Amino acid sequence: MCGICGITGNVDPNVIERMTFSLTHRGPDDGGTEIFPNHKLALGHRRLSIIDLSTSGRQPMSNEDGTVWISFNGEIYNYRELKAELDPQRHSFASQTDSEVLLHLYEERGVESFKLLNGMFAFALFDARRERLFLVRDHLGVKPLYYAEVNGQLLFGSEIKAILAAGVYSPEIDWQSAHDFFSFLYVPAPQTIFRGIHALPPAHWLEYDLRARRVEKLEPYWQIADWKFGDIKTDERELQVELRRLMTDAVEKQMMADVPLGAFLSGGVDSNVIVGLMASQSKQVKTFTVLFDEPEMTYYDERAEAKRVADKFATEHHELTIDLSRPEEMLDLIEHFDQPFGNTTFFLTYLLSQYTRESVTVALSGAGGDELFGGYPRYRAVQAMKYLRLIPRVAAKAALAALSFQKDDFNDRRLHRARALLAGLDSDPARQYLKWVYYLDEERKAKLFSKAGSNQASHRVLQNHLNNIPANWDDGNRFSYLDVETFLPDNLLEYSDKMSMAWALELRVPFLDPRVVEVAFQIPFSMKLNRAGSKMILRKTFADLIPPENLNAPKKGFNVPLGGWMRTKLDRFFDELLPRDYVRREGIFDYNYIQQLREEHRRGRRDNAYELFAILIFDTWYRKYITRTLPMTM
Repeated sequence: MCGICGITGNVDPNVIERMTFSLTHRGPDDGGTEIFPNHKLALGHRRLSIIDLSTSGRQPMSNEDGTVWISFNGEIYNYRELKAELDPQRHSFASQTDSEVLLHLYEERGVESFKLLNGMFAFALFDARRERLFLVRDHLGVKPLYYAEVNGQLLFGSEIKAILAAGVYSPEIDWQSAHDFFSFLYVPAPQTIFRGIHALPPAHWLEYDLRARRVEKLEPYWQIADWKFGDIKTDERELQVELRRLMTDAVEKQMMADVPLGAFLSGGVDSNVIVGLMASQSKQVKTFTVLFDEPEMTYYDERAEAKRVADKFATEHHELTIDLSRPEEMLDLIEHFDQPFGNTTFFLTYLLSQYTRESVTVALSGAGGDELFGGYPRYRAVQAMKYLRLIPRVAAKAALAALSFQKDDFNDRRLHRARALLAGLDSDPARQYLKWVYYLDEERKAKLFSKAGSNQASHRVLQNHLNNIPANWDDGNRFSYLDVETFLPDNLLEYSDKMSMAWALELRVPFLDPRVVEVAFQIPFSMKLNRAGSKMILRKTFADLIPPENLNAPKKGFNVPLGGWMRTKLDRFFDELLPRDYVRREGIFDYNYIQQLREEHRRGRRDNAYELFAILIFDTWYRKYITRTLPMTM
């Protein structure tokens, strides 16, 4: 796991050094830059040593004659198999790294080599003979990569801060992205909050012509919508056998490391499965669990469930009691994202990563299991979508009005979900899903923003992906696919990468092995979620690895009590950071509507916690990156 960056044009050595230095937290073990004056290109790299810890793994790295170079972030889990297929007469190796295998694989297969990779990665590959630069990102978007074209130059980096560090881009807000942020609480890729800076989409490669100084291609090498799995499999036993085989192999491959390794462990099915499979291949597994002592966090505490798993497999178990007394610390973490981000789970992941890094350098996570196997409560609403639309609009409004008089104490999400279900009923599936799952709709955003803009409705982000889904997929798999394309890379994987890499912890995700993902979408959704419960095919396939008490335990989630905090510890920030004169001077938000949101939340008439948090996060980002009135501490 590392940080990569680069810039084209007449490069000042100080520029690539600044860009590389900005990523030191991602790779504290080593760093390097390489400038190619004849090709007007510079590459930078920060290294977190995981495989072949010697100096032979230093990057940027080249082949034998210096005609192909790479700056690589991530891991290629099948690199040994790929290495064995290379022509031994054509290549000599100076290291035991996966990066060097990729260099030689490109020499033999060209861009077709990208399709052969199984891993999490984002890399830049420079072909000096052809004067081409390639940027490539992994199948599901586990590893990030950003790029921008500025005044005839291409800049790229593992984080946006590397592009900003070059000093050639003047920050400017992309208002469509800002508009979308207040619906999703993340900025939907490929756009970013910065106009002109883009995220390379998952499973894509970009080709840049260094002579012509332009992007020649931006193409996918793998697409969910193009998977030729039209025939859904119905033999459940056959699917279980295949799922067990692939998950076992994925975990085995992802345990590859020359440094200490462990796993995040909660009480959920996903991490139970990961730890169980790890234990079947290793005598000693290190596990890490979060504990909550605050009364308002009792529901989310999973120490008992995690302890059962740790005891079952005799793991070296570590428990972290998290101090949540200063939730305002969340606002400071915006510097790790470089753009507004409002899913508060990032705070817990940051603290857990800090603690875990004291013992290991690599940790496996159960991320992706919910999206692939029907783990979220919203999928039950999706299954009933066509029936829910039959509810008369008048009846839905009346029921919603009745629920508005019930005071929400924010300790139970059922009232919030019932309100969202009724408020979100819509004839348009994409718009309905946005209202059910996400936050401010177009009507409420029009009240929040002080000036009307020409922004497109945010549900178009979802619709664009839904349009690509094969017609024969059931609704469950359709919206599961939608989450894999949007929520997973732009939200869950975004905070997983940024918060773990803040502490130079490599986080691996076996459920997102592309082979496992392919099988998941061959499974009828009724085998995943039914009357018996969620993730049923996972529970059946791995029943021997899950303690009986955990097998049917309800899903708790991994989050903070934001509803309560927004009434108490965080509410004062609206008076300290957003006084009336400041809001009016900046001309972004309507002060009176912010006060309305606060009042609704205080009275429990509507849970506006995340909407209010989004305002605080956006303002913190705005002050740090646009007005520069808050210090940059990184």
